[in-house]
Amino acid sequence: MSMLDFDPDTLSVEERLALIDRLWLSIAKDAQQGDSSASAALDLNRALEAELVAELHQRVEAFKRDPSNSIPWEDLRAELSQKHG
Repeated sequence: MSMLDFDPDTLSVEERLALIDRLWLSIAKDAQQGDSSASAALDLNRALEAELVAELHQRVEAFKRDPSNSIPWEDLRAELSQKHG
């Protein structure tokens, strides 16, 4: 299939997410096999911003203190699907 003939709007949200996942994994595979353009696209060696790292640590600690304030991934996914299709 040519990219010019492909209309992502013909896919459901679930199908588009699955396609994104497959594409990302294929790029990661190419990067592992030494493809420099795939490696650059992934930017695997880029350091995370300090603010993001701090936020992630804070969220992990909050979860450890009280896991009851979190929701399972399946529930979040269902909620997002309901809100955004």
